Amino acid sequence: MNESSTDITAREGTNVSLLCKAKGYPSPNISWRREDNQPIPLGTWHGKKVLATSFDGNQLNISRVSRLHMGAYLCIASNGVPPSVSRRILLHVNFPPVMWIPNQLVGAPLDKDVTLDCHTEAYPASINYWAKDGGDMIINDAKYETSIKEKNYKVHMRLAIKNLEPHDFGTYKCFAENSLGSTEGSIRLYGKGH
Repeated sequence: MNESSTDITAREGTNVSLLCKAKGYPSPNISWRREDNQPIPLGTWHGKKVLATSFDGNQLNISRVSRLHMGAYLCIASNGVPPSVSRRILLHVNFPPVMWIPNQLVGAPLDKDVTLDCHTEAYPASINYWAKDGGDMIINDAKYETSIKEKNYKVHMRLAIKNLEPHDFGTYKCFAENSLGSTEGSIRLYGKGH
């Protein structure tokens, strides 16, 4: 399997080919599958999305690769003579940050705590932070608590604001930036119940 592909990094939207070659007698059959057993999105055919859990052939072609293709692929060579041989190829897909905010308008009463949420996706991993009303980056202290949960290329950013006072109301922004671009989102926090 020496002539097979090594780990690959591609820009989202480009075409990618994973190559696997194996020798043996009898000549081996080659098949592909994802290591996590998720279906492989192979594009559209007659307006319908085509998904396959495995693919036969020494070359796996992916048109317009997307973040959904990111992960480990196994190329498995078998010829009926045990053992089968496999090779692991890691596919990374680069894309600029994208962001979505579940609640862009949040109301909370004075003297209570509130939590704001932002979700981002990016690869390579983005730098993520919060700021208020165009000010400096928010850091953890007695007033603010920031947290980030990362899973693969997805990030869930949270900002907890404690013991709300009148000057805490206003616009908070979440930022995500990597080498391919940056994005930001806004959440307006207003007082209610007084």
